Amino acid sequence: MTRTFRVLAFFPCDHAEVVNGKLYMHGGFWGRLNFPLFPHVLPAMSLVVVIEVPFSAYHAEHTLALGIEDADGNALPLHVDATFRVGADAQMQYGDPTVMPLAVPVYSLAIPAPGGYSFTLTVNGDLLERYAIRAHHVAVPMQMNPPPPPLEQG
Repeated sequence: MTRTFRVLAFFPCDHAEVVNGKLYMHGGFWGRLNFPLFPHVLPAMSLVVVIEVPFSAYHAEHTLALGIEDADGNALPLHVDATFRVGADAQMQYGDPTVMPLAVPVYSLAIPAPGGYSFTLTVNGDLLERYAIRAHHVAVPMQMNPPPPPLEQG
């Protein structure tokens, strides 16, 4: 039997949570961030991870790591480390894999400059998935005061 973990989903979203084994999320799968100034701090977001854990990996301790890198592969200050262990549910058939959804809240993520970035997902030291995003500098339109009304002559 294989010990290969399979990534079923990995993406950023505005908010996510797992309740009773079900994933609930809002504003997902975005890949473009528009900011008028850099560095910019994204106040809150979530990373969604759904992994299929093979039967052969049950009852063992595994590690999971999440991070973000710039376009040159330099790590930015977001690093989540976790350990997990999965066992078979009583209703499962022998050999069935387990689907494990996770919603990881991320607060105050600093995006230092416009450009490309990638969220990374590692299990047991193996990079399983990347999710690319791009930060853009956008100009904020200036609001002009309306011209004064014409003077009345008379």
